[in-house]
Amino acid sequence: MKLFRTDLEKLISNRLFEISTESLNLEDVQVASDKLSCTLSVDHAPNGYRIHGSLCVVFLEKCDRCLRSFEEKRETNMDIILTNNVELLNNENIDVIHFSDSDEFIDLSSIVHDLILLEEPIKRLCGDSCEGLCLECGVNLNESKCNCGPRDVDSQWGPLKELKN
Repeated sequence: MKLFRTDLEKLISNRLFEISTESLNLEDVQVASDKLSCTLSVDHAPNGYRIHGSLCVVFLEKCDRCLRSFEEKRETNMDIILTNNVELLNNENIDVIHFSDSDEFIDLSSIVHDLILLEEPIKRLCGDSCEGLCLECGVNLNESKCNCGPRDVDSQWGPLKELKN
């Protein structure tokens, strides 16, 4: 995704960009569409420009408890400073990218790629109340009850169970 200097100088406001997922090399991340939407605005910043906006991604996920496939929409914010000021480049508190006076465009693809990867959850759940699968027969407990009955508790946990009583 390239932003040209002319767009930066116009100080675009809430412009919608569609980004091809193929161009982002997302590898193991599965998204619902071959295009992502990103809304960006540009403001003047000291010695450069501030690019800010949001990125909307619909992920194709598989629940870690019941293995059901589902889609989950996530939105993340982008806030970047483009500058040729060396002092700002070393600032750890904000995302700063070097943008010299001779550069005609800035490619934001790597930043969009990283933002998408950061939105990937550690645990994927189709819902907070997901019951998961029966450990004995494998039936999806969200869809039906199983006939397995109560499970035997492993005897190594017996002393801890006695503490509870």
